[in-house]
Amino acid sequence: MINVTLRQLDYLVAVAEHGTVTAAAQALHLSQSTVSSAIADLERVLKINLFVRHARGLSLTRDGQMVLAEARRLLREVSSLERRVAGLSGELAGELHIGCYSTIAPLLLPAIVTEFMLHYPAVDVNFSEGSQHALLEQMEQGKSDVAVMYAYRFRNHLTDLGHTATKLTAVPPYVLLHPEHSLAQADTVALRELADEPYILFDLEPGGQYFLSVFDAEGVTPDIRFRTPNSELVRCLVARGAGYSLLSQRPKTTVSYEGLPYVAKELTVRHEGLDVVAVTPGDRMPSKRVATFIEMAVHLLRPEVLR
Repeated sequence: MINVTLRQLDYLVAVAEHGTVTAAAQALHLSQSTVSSAIADLERVLKINLFVRHARGLSLTRDGQMVLAEARRLLREVSSLERRVAGLSGELAGELHIGCYSTIAPLLLPAIVTEFMLHYPAVDVNFSEGSQHALLEQMEQGKSDVAVMYAYRFRNHLTDLGHTATKLTAVPPYVLLHPEHSLAQADTVALRELADEPYILFDLEPGGQYFLSVFDAEGVTPDIRFRTPNSELVRCLVARGAGYSLLSQRPKTTVSYEGLPYVAKELTVRHEGLDVVAVTPGDRMPSKRVATFIEMAVHLLRPEVLR
């Protein structure tokens, strides 16, 4: 059996996050030699190099990145065990970190997170936001337990990615127009009617690729005037008359941050709704906390519940 201690794993995480042994030792309130010796012992026991040493500090090797992800997972599980043993009477407990695609977060996370916390107060829930690439990287590094995102790449590449995705809901794209636009009163809007007008592309990876694929499906080439990874900025620009746009997530109100109105219209061509999925690492069984979170999300995001 490999003789690895939790303390060594804790020091590994600290060094990886701070970039140097000195900074990690300061954060842990330990001597530099103590942390350095622990990392050296861990490398000796595992028989691999965890870090590359250079003038600016330390960088994780490929093996080190794998060990770091497992170290974070193990430390979370130990924390959960300690809390359960401390008298939680079998109650669901421990830590749950959720990664969420930025545009989904404000519209879906509040209801799910607050409901989960209400039912399972002993679980320490945290979340972070970002692009799909950032969320997958975070999950693979053990920094999060589950990632909620659009299924841009998952329909055909689940096996290649090595992850498991559970469908939570689906959302079709729609058009955003200025209230005085000539099509603002139309029942539906065809993209070919907008082809010559300035287009504001929501471009948080891989959102840009998806929305451009919607144009491709209709044989239309948009006149891209602005690109932004901020969906609220998209709404503000449309409300100011800077162009039109496409988005997926739809707020309850059609008013920008500046208090200016815009119009949301359905597309004439009905594009398949984009799946919102909960992604977990395919190489390990989700914890009970993660499984319970996904089960609750599936229930809360049913169309009849969302209405």
